[in-house]
Amino acid sequence: MAFDFSLEPVLRLKRGQERLERRKLEAIHSEQAQVLANLDEIVESHLESRRRVQRELALTMTGSELQFHAKRDEGATNFRLALRTRLAEIEQRRLTQMQVYRKIRQSRETLENLRNRKLEIYRVEQARREQQVLDDLFLMRQSISVEENPPKDPSKDPPKE
Repeated sequence: MAFDFSLEPVLRLKRGQERLERRKLEAIHSEQAQVLANLDEIVESHLESRRRVQRELALTMTGSELQFHAKRDEGATNFRLALRTRLAEIEQRRLTQMQVYRKIRQSRETLENLRNRKLEIYRVEQARREQQVLDDLFLMRQSISVEENPPKDPSKDPPKE
């Protein structure tokens, strides 16, 4: 008789849920990395722009050019703030998703531990049954051997001289 774990469908469901939640977490990590890369790019671009403005200021710059650079800096600052806000939102989603993933994983691990314990009990019982069959077989052979070759009765032996 093969091992049958009655909660196997539930365990498969938990494994599927865990994979799904892990993929969601990976998607959040990917989004977070993309936003961080965008933020780094914006910061670097802003710094390069400020360096260029500083060089141009030394060579003289008109008022309209200064005003243009100031508006561009303001836009870049607003964009950086928006990215940082988005990053904070993503981090909150990541933390929430991490909790969901851990809960699902723990539930799956609990079921797998239960399955492993039941499998071990099954194996021990199976080994006992096999040993019982071997013992019964041995006893049957012993009784057949005794019937075919009964022990000699010493009183019926011819006297030794």
